[in-house]
Amino acid sequence: MSELGGNQARVVSVGQRDSIKEAAAKMFSHNVGCLIVNDDQGKFIGLVTERDIARHVAASVESGAVVRVAQIMTGHVVSCAPGITAGEARKIMAEHRIRHLPLVANGIVVGILSARDIMGQQLLEDRAAAEEVAMLSKCLKSIDLAEAVEIVATESPKLFEAGNCVLCLFPEGDRGRDAELVSSHRCPCVAGHRKSPQGVETISSEDGYYDAEVPVECREPGGQPPRLVLPLDIVGLPEAASGKEKRLSGYLCMCGLPASDGSDRELILYKAKLTREIITAHLTNATRYQQARLTSLTDPLTGVGSRRLHEDKLQEECDRAKRYKRPFSVAIIDVDHFKMINDVLGHAVGDEALRQLAEGVRREKRAPDILSRYGGDEFVVLLPETRAAEASVLLERVRVKVQQIHLDQGMGPPARNSASGNPSQVRNCALGDPTPISLSVSCGIAESFPETDEAPGDVMRRADLALYEAKNAGRNCIRLWDQGMARRISAGELEIERINRLQRRVLGLSEKAEKVFLESIWSLVQALEARDVYARRHSENVVAYAVGIARTMELGPKYVDLIYRAAMIHDIGKIGIPDAILLKPDPLTPQERHIIEQHPLIAVRILEKMSFLENEIAIVRHHHEKWNGQGYPDGLARTAIPLGARIVAVADTLDALTSDRSYHASRTVAEALHLLKDACGYDFDLTVVVALITWVEEVAQRLNTTPDRLVVSDLLAAAETHVAMSPPELSEATLGSPAPSPEP
Repeated sequence: MSELGGNQARVVSVGQRDSIKEAAAKMFSHNVGCLIVNDDQGKFIGLVTERDIARHVAASVESGAVVRVAQIMTGHVVSCAPGITAGEARKIMAEHRIRHLPLVANGIVVGILSARDIMGQQLLEDRAAAEEVAMLSKCLKSIDLAEAVEIVATESPKLFEAGNCVLCLFPEGDRGRDAELVSSHRCPCVAGHRKSPQGVETISSEDGYYDAEVPVECREPGGQPPRLVLPLDIVGLPEAASGKEKRLSGYLCMCGLPASDGSDRELILYKAKLTREIITAHLTNATRYQQARLTSLTDPLTGVGSRRLHEDKLQEECDRAKRYKRPFSVAIIDVDHFKMINDVLGHAVGDEALRQLAEGVRREKRAPDILSRYGGDEFVVLLPETRAAEASVLLERVRVKVQQIHLDQGMGPPARNSASGNPSQVRNCALGDPTPISLSVSCGIAESFPETDEAPGDVMRRADLALYEAKNAGRNCIRLWDQGMARRISAGELEIERINRLQRRVLGLSEKAEKVFLESIWSLVQALEARDVYARRHSENVVAYAVGIARTMELGPKYVDLIYRAAMIHDIGKIGIPDAILLKPDPLTPQERHIIEQHPLIAVRILEKMSFLENEIAIVRHHHEKWNGQGYPDGLARTAIPLGARIVAVADTLDALTSDRSYHASRTVAEALHLLKDACGYDFDLTVVVALITWVEEVAQRLNTTPDRLVVSDLLAAAETHVAMSPPELSEATLGSPAPSPEP
């Protein structure tokens, strides 16, 4: 800490025989708050302050001219020698509860320090310390966790002029376990720090622990006093396995700091606090980045690699194969009849089947082989330094092992004499046949051409053709790619087009049955809403608003049709809610509210057997979820909520706000939009609400008016959805097309 010799206030003195009136005049003319009192020989004998003078003048105004300074001065003055540091001066002034401290040399006052001087110096020192620590944040540019830890261990000692440093972080703060991250910068006793900094069982301050000495355990290997220990507590993202936030706790220990007195320690601990905050913030960001990256490279259901990991590794393997002219193989594994397993036995059984399959392949593959989940029921094995024929041996072993995975509705233990997984036996299992079915897979294998300049996608396409052949061969088998496969696929393009046309015709027949079903359920929805005077035409209005939003977002005709159908049936589950609750005019009890919140799940239960409504069911289930995760039934948040559900949620709320209810009167369109906008980021997706506002503004523009003058009938008329007539017929463009993605 710097000396204050150059910062003391100028010295203004007064004689002991002068009157307090003269002393006051001198204070005023020199703009000072105290005067040095000298005797007749000019020696320092005391101190008089403006407070001393004010106290006597207040008692008697006439006393100012007759009372002498010697009568009111403080004779026993605390003083110090020149060269004192700000910290020492502050300590003396605090201890004696004084605001002025004379600097005396050989009985002569050469300067005087005030509390204001001390405060100003402290601000300068704190600012300088903060600027030094800010340089650390400029060094911490890497978001890689291991590299960030190395930078912290290297750069932090420079702030404190420390000779040695070590950083240790333990999982969950458990120092009984091995440290997850360790980085040392010339620390001679790093091995002893793996469990705890020696001599510091508990760090009393959350900002730092300063110790003038180091324990024997550190001194013997070469540790030097003094030392500084900063506690660190890093909180990451929730982990998929436990659902708990990842936590790393530990410390940064530095020793060999310059020797300092008590005043310096205060500044050191201030710098330690700032340093700790910067390190904690950066390591927290680095930890979360590492977690997010690992999550993107790992399939959450099976624990194997994700498609992104496969694509990254495949590119690396292609580059290596070209460089060294060495082959590799790719095997695509596809679960036979997996959709039927999901539909008949349930998604829980399907998920468990995928987990067991992934674990089985993981046990059979070699250490260098990379297993990834490529799609819903497809896995890919990347086999470095492997010919296709060699890969087929491993995959045949996998195929045989997979047949030992048995499926039933309870996913019980393996049973003997299980049936193979063909469609009829899957259905029989669902109908009560006690014989469990065994899982089976088809596999296509392709080998790279290291002599050519092929792209990673080329070998994947060949493996996919081989898988296609395995499926055509009756499934539950392995096929290796050969040139004949390419020729057969090329020659059959016209036949494939004929198959596609036939598929569209068959789908068209199926569409007619779907249309009849939708018309029937629409009639049921209208009959249901007719029971409630407040909810009449509710679904019709929600359809109009939802379609308006979807068209404004330019989601495309197929997705608009999906939104239409989902909005039409979004409240079908209310058929299972008792009228006494559904039509209750008074506020609902918590139990009644819980019952009302079951209607999305009731809707799913009603519709789940209708496979052609698979995407609509997801929207219906989640249309009461909230952007902040506080909705129901599953507590989904943000983009985990299907886009269609987010759209229906906004449309549903708009109709509720602009309609009379037992618990509130209808609001204007402008008022409803204002409330929806206020709820963005909490209840609703901002993008959807902005689309709604844009649609309303477009309607107003078409009607040559302003949005605040629009009424509900204007919006319904402009929607042009013809809800009252019948559900929409699917356009010819959608025939033969897959269902639109929930997040287009």
